[in-house]
This record gives sequence, structure tokens and C-alpha cells, in this order.
Amino acid sequence: MSQEEILDKILIKLDTVEDQVGKLAIKVVNIEEKLDISATKDDLIGAKDEILGGVARFVKLHETLDQELAALRHKYSRLEERLEIVEKRLQVA
Repeated sequence: MSQEEILDKILIKLDTVEDQVGKLAIKVVNIEEKLDISATKDDLIGAKDEILGGVARFVKLHETLDQELAALRHKYSRLEERLEIVEKRLQVA
């Protein structure tokens, strides 16, 4: 085999390697782009903290409303008892 043939084969192999390196570079760029738009661990922890904070506020509001409802029911019962007494005295009922 002549030196020219050997050189041609080497050049063909280099072209193949160059193509493969180019494809690899494109894949690396695509992966970097995906990493740029992906959420990081800190992003996810922050989102979790916000959600848990919102849930905690909702639970606190629910507890407060429950307590207020119990107080209103008790007040309503007392008013009904007083109304019954007034109705008996006025002989309306």
C-alpha cells in the first residue's frame, strides 16, 4: 500500500472522527440546554416549602373557623334558651 493510500485512509478516518465529535458536541449542547431549564434541588425544596407553608396557613384558618363556628353555635343555643324564657313569660309560644 502506498503512502498516498495510507494517507487517504487516515483522512477518511479523521473525517469520521470529526463527524462523531461534532455529533457529540451537539449532544453536549442539548444536555446543557436541558440542564438550564431543569429545576434544581434547591428550586424543588423552595417549592415544597411554599406548598407546606400554604397548607399550614390553610389548616390554621380551618382551625380558627372551627373554633368560631363552635362559639357561634353556643351563642345561638343560649339565645334560643333566652327566647324560650321570654316566650313563656309573654305566653306567646
